[in-house]
Amino acid sequence: TILFVSHNMAVVEKLCQRTIVLDQGRIEYQGETADAIHYYLNKMLAANNPDGHVFDLSDAADRRSNVGKLLKRVELYNEDDLPVLEGIRIGTGLKVKIFFDLRKPTRSFDMGLAFDSMFGQRIFTAHSLFEPVRPTGEWVGPQVFVCHIPSFTLMPGTYNLRIWLDINHAEADLINYAAKVTVLESDYYGTGKAPWNGAFVLKHNWYVEQPAKIEP
Repeated sequence: TILFVSHNMAVVEKLCQRTIVLDQGRIEYQGETADAIHYYLNKMLAANNPDGHVFDLSDAADRRSNVGKLLKRVELYNEDDLPVLEGIRIGTGLKVKIFFDLRKPTRSFDMGLAFDSMFGQRIFTAHSLFEPVRPTGEWVGPQVFVCHIPSFTLMPGTYNLRIWLDINHAEADLINYAAKVTVLESDYYGTGKAPWNGAFVLKHNWYVEQPAKIEP
């Protein structure tokens, strides 16, 4: 028998047939690995999420911080600035508002936002380093950083959000299971057929360039 201990859900899923979830050294759940992972992830997120679209990060679990708890909360909105309560449909806009503190006047800071599958596979990473237009000057005190994704095209399912704050190009505060978002089916292609496999959808076209000529 091999006892494997990890917070990496992808590795746990691959290596283990049965899984135990511990809390403060006590067994909270044991059973099939897929069921245990689902229990663990929901437990991590439930404590942060009393209001549906608002995730309180003040005492979030699975946190790695070098300068204190700077990440405060996350709020999810759709393209019309309405709270995302049940989920968003494929291809609609998503706004992720991240509330955090800068305890000292700071010129250089960035936010990372990763979307992982429920089993820990990285699907997409958004990072403020990729933003071409950035304000200049010093910032201090409470801040709100908004990540706007005009067309959120991940496949239907639930995704975990990993969030981290970098200050002066060094990691300052990171939370692995900060929030979650559910993507719902939609007629993304306008054909009456919902996409059903893969990781994301892309607009594309099919056409016949030149009909084949059949020789007699």
